[in-house]
Amino acid sequence: MAAVFISCGGAAKQGQQCAEETKDCCKGVYSPRTVLDSAEYLLDKQIKIKANVTRVCHCGSNMTFTDMKDSTAQLYVLAGGDIPKFNQCLKGQHANITGSLRVKKYSKSDLDSAVIKLEAKLAEVSAKSDSASLKTAENIKSKIENTKKDNAEKNEWMTAHNSDFYPFYYFEAEKFADCCVKKNDPEAMGSAEDCGNKCAK
Repeated sequence: MAAVFISCGGAAKQGQQCAEETKDCCKGVYSPRTVLDSAEYLLDKQIKIKANVTRVCHCGSNMTFTDMKDSTAQLYVLAGGDIPKFNQCLKGQHANITGSLRVKKYSKSDLDSAVIKLEAKLAEVSAKSDSASLKTAENIKSKIENTKKDNAEKNEWMTAHNSDFYPFYYFEAEKFADCCVKKNDPEAMGSAEDCGNKCAK
């Protein structure tokens, strides 16, 4: 895959060079856009990410970080370390979390397998005639359609990059750094303790 660069002060620098700089973007505080653009360099390193929380799983095991300037740049975030789960009150807030970037690699076989499993589940549910099963079947059909569309985009990426796998980057949270607890105000940073009290328990 192509070399990864990080932008500092508007000038593109290689990750190794960037790490030696003293500018803010090189002190370990990143946006999802920068993380995704520099994923190969940042992989498995402990960093801080500051972003908007746009989704929180109902059980609190994961959430979605969305870049505050580029809504197309999103990161899947797993709870861990000092954060046993994410509270629903985090949704719509800006947060700064310390953790490590990880990657899961999907081959074409993996992508095809996901569809096959869904189709098998659909066949099982469709054999039943009760109303609950019919509703479930419709949900599975929608999921199959979305998965096929998503897989097509991933296959296109693999072809374009001459790669045998599609990299899915995600973030393993370890603890809250400074956390903004005021809605829609990225500069209103509260303390880690405040954020933990309001949103981690």
